[in-house]
Amino acid sequence: MRVRRKMKYKIKFFGTEEDLWNRLAETGAPEGTFSVRSYALDNTIEFNATEREYLEVCDALGEGVYSEDNSSLGKVLVDFLEENNLVLATAESCTGGLVASRIVDVAGASKVFYEGVVTYSNESKMERLSVDGETLNTYGAVSEQTAKEMAYGLLGENVDIAVSTTGIAGPDGGTDDKPVGLVYIGIAFQAKEPIAIKRIYKGTRNEIRRSAANEAVYRTYEFLTDTL
Repeated sequence: MRVRRKMKYKIKFFGTEEDLWNRLAETGAPEGTFSVRSYALDNTIEFNATEREYLEVCDALGEGVYSEDNSSLGKVLVDFLEENNLVLATAESCTGGLVASRIVDVAGASKVFYEGVVTYSNESKMERLSVDGETLNTYGAVSEQTAKEMAYGLLGENVDIAVSTTGIAGPDGGTDDKPVGLVYIGIAFQAKEPIAIKRIYKGTRNEIRRSAANEAVYRTYEFLTDTL
């Protein structure tokens, strides 16, 4: 009788830890089968399995799987940009450069990364990114409209795609309409209409900022793979 050999696998999954465990439960694997390390929505799952079991896990996790070779979020995005001859720029407010850091952590990122700017004040958003003052007055700095204009303001001859972040990291500054943890991620790509993604994160100020930065990188990668 042929014995199916089990091997050690490591998968990277983007999403909440609760969602991750719910999906893993669908595989029917006994509790304790998986080892999970979570960091600001970025999860690493290690487990021993046959090839068939491994494929079942990947199927259960679905589109949240972004790497099957332990590549970081930044590397997956950098590699995709290079493969498609694209150049990225970042415009950050609440994340304060964390998105750019995820990119430049990757060796060779200079081939695909043009610049990262931190436009923390409204004046900086207007002067550096050409965000309309009327947009800021009407919708506020933390809004989908501002996020879109922030990203769009970086597009140009040398930049194909731009991602922005604007939000309320706390611990103060939240309101009923715009609570602490609210973040908008803007993505602008070539001639396409910019998009904005709304999220409300939980945790400390730094946990919110890290989650937003990781999501900005992941959603940029997801946007490109869906678009191209």
